[in-house]
Amino acid sequence: MKHFGFALLLIAAPLQAWNATGHRIVGAIAYDHLTAKARARVDELLRQHPDLKALAGRDAFLQASVWPDVIKGDNRFYDDTRANAQPTPLLPGFPSMARHTNWHYIDLPFSPDGTPLESIPNPNALIELRRILKGADLSAYDLPWLVHVAGDVHQPLHCTSRFTRSQPKGDQGGNLVFVNPGRNLHAFWDDLAGADTTDAFVNRYAVEITAEFVKARGQQPRLSKDPKKWIDEGFELAKREVYTFGPETGSREHPLSLPAGYEENARRLARIQLAKAGFRLAAALNAKLGTQNWAGEKVHGTATK
Repeated sequence: MKHFGFALLLIAAPLQAWNATGHRIVGAIAYDHLTAKARARVDELLRQHPDLKALAGRDAFLQASVWPDVIKGDNRFYDDTRANAQPTPLLPGFPSMARHTNWHYIDLPFSPDGTPLESIPNPNALIELRRILKGADLSAYDLPWLVHVAGDVHQPLHCTSRFTRSQPKGDQGGNLVFVNPGRNLHAFWDDLAGADTTDAFVNRYAVEITAEFVKARGQQPRLSKDPKKWIDEGFELAKREVYTFGPETGSREHPLSLPAGYEENARRLARIQLAKAGFRLAAALNAKLGTQNWAGEKVHGTATK
C-alpha cells in the first residue's frame, strides 16, 4: 500500500527539469554502468531510504531518480523557499523535510542586449552537488538528490537565466518564455524524451542513446566527474542552441512559434545530454563508491576528464 501511494504521488507531482521519463532514462544508463562494488553500495543505501526501501536494485534507483520531483507535491514536505515557511514534522530516516526546490538548478546569468545581470542565487545545484560528491560518505537521503540533480544540470535551461530589457529580472531558465503549442520554453525542453515512463520505453531509449553516445565518442569516452564542468557546458549550450530564436519572449496569449528545424535539433541535443548525464553520473558514483576516490583517474579502465 505504501508503494502504491508513492506511485500516485509520482503521477500527481509537477514535473520540472527533465520530466520523469528523462530522469528514468538517465538513471537506467547510470545504473547499468556502475561497477559491482558501487552498485552493491547503491542498493544498500536505497534499502535504507524510507520512501524507496519497498523497491529493490534497479527499480529503486530509477524511482530515486524522480523522488526529488515527487516530494514537490507531497504534504509531508514543506516549501523552504517561501517566506515564513513552517517546517513539517521530521520523520524517521529524513534529516530534512524541506522540498529544496532551489537545489534543482543554478541560474548562471547572461544577457544578449546588455541588461544588468543579477548574482547567482544560493543555494543552487552546484553547491549541493559539490557537497554530496565531496562529503566523506554518501547517505541514503542524499543519493536520490545526486541522481536527480546530476540529470537536472544536463538540461541546459537548468544552468541559466536570460536577462533582457523585457525581462530585467531574468526568464527563470526559460519558464517565462512562452512557445507553441501552449507551454513555456523550459517545459518544451523538459519533455523532449517523451512522456512514456514504462520500463519498456525507458530501457529501449537508454539502449539507443547509449549506443549513439559510444559510437560518437569511441569505446572509451572521456567522462568528467566535475559538476562545475557539467554546468558550464550546459550554460554554453543554452546560449548557443536554446535561444536561437532571438530576444523574443512571447506571452501566454501570444506564444512564439519556434523556427523550422528547432525541435528536431533540440531532440538531437536532448539525446546527447541524457546519455552524457547517465555516463557521468555512473562515473561519479563509481569514483565515490567503487574502487577509486573522488580524484581517481579511471572508471571502468577509462581515462576521465
